[in-house]
Amino acid sequence: MTFVLLIAGIAVNTILCIFTGGGVVIGLVFSLIGLPQSNSKNNWFSMDTIKFVLTILFTLLTLIIFSFITYANIRTAGTLAFSRLDLFQAKKMVLLGFIQGVFSLIAFKWLLPQFIGGLKLDTKHKWVIASGSVLSIAGGGITWLGFM
Repeated sequence: MTFVLLIAGIAVNTILCIFTGGGVVIGLVFSLIGLPQSNSKNNWFSMDTIKFVLTILFTLLTLIIFSFITYANIRTAGTLAFSRLDLFQAKKMVLLGFIQGVFSLIAFKWLLPQFIGGLKLDTKHKWVIASGSVLSIAGGGITWLGFM
């Protein structure tokens, strides 16, 4: 049961990490394409250009932080699933799952809609984002309870 929960958490968080990384790459490419072309230095430091660059920077930074959190969950779940069980790793897994859940709620409900406008997430997208956190907490919690 523990192994299945950890592997399911690895699978869901891998999907989240891959799609988030793809979004970062696509966002970087399209931001470079959309960057206003100007020959003079005066237009380069205009308020519109600075606002555009800061919006892209904070959006990509939010996605990169979310990707790092999901990668840490993947790595910790892999350590728990394929090596000797460790109480510290189980506690770390529960904490990372909680951090992932809180950060995804803050990022997708508050930060990203302020930067880029409303996100049109389907119910399936919300379930996948939530299941990464829930499976991480469940896998780490079951492993943690196994030590008691």
